[in-house]
Amino acid sequence: MTNLEIIQQLKTATFTDEDGEDYALEFHAGLTDQAIRELQAQFPNQTLAPELQEILTETRGWVGYGPEMVAFDSIDEFGFDYLIPHSITLGHDGFGNFWVLDLDSQGTPGKVYYACHDPAVLVIHSQSLNEYLQHLLAFYQGPEKNHLNEVHDDTVWEVWKSLPNASPKQEFLESNPDFNRFLEAFEGENWTVADLRMGQNKLGFAWGKFGFNQKITRHPTELVWVIENKKEKSGLKGLKRLFGRS
Repeated sequence: MTNLEIIQQLKTATFTDEDGEDYALEFHAGLTDQAIRELQAQFPNQTLAPELQEILTETRGWVGYGPEMVAFDSIDEFGFDYLIPHSITLGHDGFGNFWVLDLDSQGTPGKVYYACHDPAVLVIHSQSLNEYLQHLLAFYQGPEKNHLNEVHDDTVWEVWKSLPNASPKQEFLESNPDFNRFLEAFEGENWTVADLRMGQNKLGFAWGKFGFNQKITRHPTELVWVIENKKEKSGLKGLKRLFGRS
């Protein structure tokens, strides 16, 4: 289904929540041509992707069940820009957790991430905006078992507990020497590299494991983040304890 086909189905359908109560989504009107031009100026490279423009002409979002708010015009409102420098905050659940569409430096949409605050985990939720809309439709149609709930309820805790896709900087460099120029700016051993380049849904990293208010830098083009470890104060030895290595 196309984006607009999914949205039209959402507009006309009545859904049933987990308590057996029927509900319909409350849609906002689309943006005018002038409003779209003004919004475009806020995008990276002042470029608004055609698929976003098409959606915004139809609607700027809706209010509903599960994700309390879905929006397509919330450019760069996600507060953790060190995790995702340019983005559209597609929605939130009312508890400090967000679904965020990644935008590259040219304004091109990429993957959708689920940014959970407790635990502090970033997870690839959907491969594209279209897949995210499909995941939303599946959630509304079957609220008990669906991809949204799996990521929200299970994946974030699995990532938090097992600490996947992250390794000490030197260990990462040994198998990825082409990142040496990027990583040479991060002096010392007290750094962790999170690597989501495999790119599939439910991959994530627990950035909060390394302490809060730390320095996090994302690679300009790759799904790689460098995290300053402030939870341990003993350098590489502390990192090895954190990763369960001797």
